Amino acid sequence: MTFDEYNAKIEKNYRWNFFWMALDNMMFFFIFMGLSPYTILPFYIQHFTDSKILIGLLSTIYLVGTTAPQLFMANFLNKKKSRKRYLLIAAIIQRFGILGLFLLSLLQPRLNMSANLTLVIFFLMFTIQHTASGFYVPAWIDFMGKAIPRKRGLLFGLSNFIGGLMGLGMGGLLSYLLDLYPFEQAVPVIFGISLFASLVSLIAIISWREVVPPNDFFKENDKIIKDSYKVIFKNKNFMQYLLWRSFMVILEIATPFYTLSAIEHLQIEAAQIGIFTTILSFSEAVINPLWGWLGDRGGFLYVLKISGLAGILGAFLAVLFPNIVIYYVIFFLLGIMISGIQISSLNIIFEFSPSTKTALYTAVSQVSLTPISSVVALVGGFLAEHLGYSTNYWLAGSLGLFSLIGLSIFVKNPKARKQKKST
Repeated sequence: MTFDEYNAKIEKNYRWNFFWMALDNMMFFFIFMGLSPYTILPFYIQHFTDSKILIGLLSTIYLVGTTAPQLFMANFLNKKKSRKRYLLIAAIIQRFGILGLFLLSLLQPRLNMSANLTLVIFFLMFTIQHTASGFYVPAWIDFMGKAIPRKRGLLFGLSNFIGGLMGLGMGGLLSYLLDLYPFEQAVPVIFGISLFASLVSLIAIISWREVVPPNDFFKENDKIIKDSYKVIFKNKNFMQYLLWRSFMVILEIATPFYTLSAIEHLQIEAAQIGIFTTILSFSEAVINPLWGWLGDRGGFLYVLKISGLAGILGAFLAVLFPNIVIYYVIFFLLGIMISGIQISSLNIIFEFSPSTKTALYTAVSQVSLTPISSVVALVGGFLAEHLGYSTNYWLAGSLGLFSLIGLSIFVKNPKARKQKKST
């Protein structure tokens, strides 16, 4: 197959893959609402432990699990022509973890499991789910880069918007269930809906059509790969991005504790968790189309900086004005932050990376964040337990602001630089 024939097949399958990849991303967004490490999961496990460190472990596993395996997977994929089979394997393992969480929530009250056993099984399933995600992401983003050569911002913005609207229903249902039923009956329904959505997502992944590049592509790629790491680390703008982006991870020190601090300090009802989830979902839904448009037009560095600013404001508001109305604002800002960081962290790689090195750039980007990610949430748990939640919020806001200033001063817009080179 020639490159012209390869490109023709990509175009032939473009609309098909755009639809199914958008559906998968929509379901991912919806699943994230039902299994959010920022709202429902901290609420669930705080019924079995008072340890803030274990609450912080949620974010640690979520961040490290989805980043640490990526460098291994990127190197592995460099030697493979196909991507889809490895995507499917990782996707199936992800759903095994979600199935485990659902069965745990369903069987724990019926079997009267001890708190310790419940926590062990919970964190095991949660780790399986997100470690599989770490193996999934490099193959997925490489597949995305080839199958969707344009309008990726539109795909993410549109699918996240629709997924966010669905998440509104999830938040409303959660609020309704927690208002009328004990959490032992409410949580299995939410986890069960998330499991069903993950199976719809799996059908979408199975439906993707892969076009394997011609042999000449891999011969050319083999020559490039030998010096790939050297080339990446010589990319000074990318290195500056990784440095200042790593400080923004500190914003994660606050996110697992907003729900718990509201419960403890404001004495809110459990149904408020559903309202927080609804606001979070609404925020992500309405802002995602803007992120897609802004990223496609001006570049995803702008998206990252604006979303970081939202997280910084949320952290400062939590410590300065702790009341229920402000917490609604905080979760709205949190939705802006989460959606912006999610969509920019992946799509900005396409702006920094040549098309032949996307998986490797992705892995280096994600793994570079792992050292801080692995400790930041646990440190947050320690600080919350010994010094109070406000220490976390001050630290997150201050270092987040430091990161934003660094990104603004030292990192040049990679999209603009790439477009300038191509003209």
